[in-house]
Amino acid sequence: MVLSVSTLRNCLVVMALYPLSLLADSKLEQQRAQFLDTEKWSYYPDSQAYQDALVNLADYPLLPYLQQTALLASVKLNNEQAIAGFLQDYADTPLDRELREKWLTYLAKRNDQARFLKYYRDTGDDTLRCTNAAYHLNQTQNRQQAFALVPELWLVGKSQDKACDKVFKQWTDAGQRTEQMIWQRLVLAADGGDHTLVPYLKSLLPAPQQYLGDLWLDARRNPSSVARLSRFPVKYPDKEKQIVLYALKRLVWRDKPLAIKTWQQASDKYRFDPSEEQEVAAGFAIAMAVEDHPQAEFWLERANRGDGNEEIFRWHLTHVLRHQDWQHVADVVNMAPAALEEDYSSRYWLARSYEHLNDPVNAKRQYDALSNVRHYYGFLAAGKLAKAPNLADTPLQISDLELSTVENLPAAKRARELLALKRYTAARREWIQLQSQLTYQQGLAAAVLADRWGWHDQAIFAFSRLGYLDDVKRRFPLAYDQTLMHNASKHHVDPAWAFAIARRESSFMVDANSGVGAKGLMQVMPGTARHLAKKKVSNQVLFDPEKNVEYGTQYLRYLMDKMQDNPVLATAAYNAGMSRVKRWLPKEDVPMDVWVETIPYKETRNYVKAVMAYKQIYKQRLGQQQNLFEDLANMKISSSMTAM
Repeated sequence: MVLSVSTLRNCLVVMALYPLSLLADSKLEQQRAQFLDTEKWSYYPDSQAYQDALVNLADYPLLPYLQQTALLASVKLNNEQAIAGFLQDYADTPLDRELREKWLTYLAKRNDQARFLKYYRDTGDDTLRCTNAAYHLNQTQNRQQAFALVPELWLVGKSQDKACDKVFKQWTDAGQRTEQMIWQRLVLAADGGDHTLVPYLKSLLPAPQQYLGDLWLDARRNPSSVARLSRFPVKYPDKEKQIVLYALKRLVWRDKPLAIKTWQQASDKYRFDPSEEQEVAAGFAIAMAVEDHPQAEFWLERANRGDGNEEIFRWHLTHVLRHQDWQHVADVVNMAPAALEEDYSSRYWLARSYEHLNDPVNAKRQYDALSNVRHYYGFLAAGKLAKAPNLADTPLQISDLELSTVENLPAAKRARELLALKRYTAARREWIQLQSQLTYQQGLAAAVLADRWGWHDQAIFAFSRLGYLDDVKRRFPLAYDQTLMHNASKHHVDPAWAFAIARRESSFMVDANSGVGAKGLMQVMPGTARHLAKKKVSNQVLFDPEKNVEYGTQYLRYLMDKMQDNPVLATAAYNAGMSRVKRWLPKEDVPMDVWVETIPYKETRNYVKAVMAYKQIYKQRLGQQQNLFEDLANMKISSSMTAM
């Protein structure tokens, strides 16, 4: 059929009016569909279907993933050129590791030492590390270079792959393994490592020292064994002291009187230096403070010497706040390590102590200075003054050229396309690897791009890592707003609170999966979902944003009902569980800020502070000017606030 001139002219006009971006998007959608269809053929790289697809996907960002799969399916010598080219082209990307490891493993099985050494790069695989060292040892001119690789392989608190055996033997036979190295590895195995390795390592020690292996093993299995100090003959006092200190720091959590008694006896038996005494004092102080033990103050005073130990300072402050000894609070704050003198919490608690010590002028001065800070303590200070919180929002300005430069990097294109396919793990690998190669300014551009793409978790993480904290809208996005707003309304939950929980729990990462099994946007536990739904809920359901938020907000409502609508207690319960929170509640009224500061679990303590601050930020982001901290700054907490 021949088109008329007028028809052709009309077609050209339509094409001219049709946006190029839409044409590009249409092509990308077609390529995306073809990529998904071609994946199954990439395992058969010689197939015609795979070869035909490559033509249409030549400029598709994820083509390298098809090529990688094809190469993984045919790792053999006659593919060396293709494998070498791919490893060179993608050497600093996530596409490298899997293919390189399979290729090196293949070469090792063939004992192809020359090729193995040519292509070897450290991928973190200890078997390949040992093989690399072994092949270097086979080359006389490289023996010293090979010996230098071995200590890192040896000095681990676990058994290594059998590929290391020959290397370790040659290294030992050459006189490279020292008595100190044996001791170091034994300590690593006993103190947190694989303690079943201790008997073997003990056998490598000189005979007079082998009793130390038995003492280590006993201390690992039962720290109270250290109380039998007669078993410590003071033959090797420095090594024996290591065992004593390790056991005492564990024993104090189980049997405080016995730990104190044993420490006193050990102090008579050994000469501990000041750093060792400080180590014991710090361990005892924390264990005592957590349980509000009668001797907590004694040990905290010994441990908190203003030498920069932030954890000890925090626990000392927590302890004196628990007893609301305000003069002592001021004294502890004034002893803060130099690095913490301007810390927000130090300034806030100094103001609180002034307030209770009848020094309103200094209290107000501290509150005034702190109230302009976008932080939990800044919001508390503003609440004390009945002053509107200051979000200090300074949006980041990045030029279109800077954004385009990063957006057009091959790794950025791959990450964005993987994100579009909801392959979140692979997308994050590409994106995180890319970050390490960017300048600071490019990193900020990448954060803005991630936010623009709706990849909020990566935007949030980047701003935090790069230290640009004043772009409030991007750091606290209204992500999944319709879902969160709808479900918050449905379950009569403050939407700002729901946003704050999701922001703290996952940074809006839909596939977030914690070590304890919490899943999705609001990190809902499968058991919690089962309780709410009255049936088993699959992981697939919990990774669905709509369903996850449904269960998360329903659980928030449940906790509010149990905690007499107190958002602070409900927030603590969301993190630590309702039963723990009930155990932590005082019988008599305690100021809310004091109670939060004395929560025994550091994770929960920080969690409550963050969520309350985030809730204030989201209140204002949602256009509500309510100052939550006016109520919080004057709130009291007690056991009467929970439902029976």
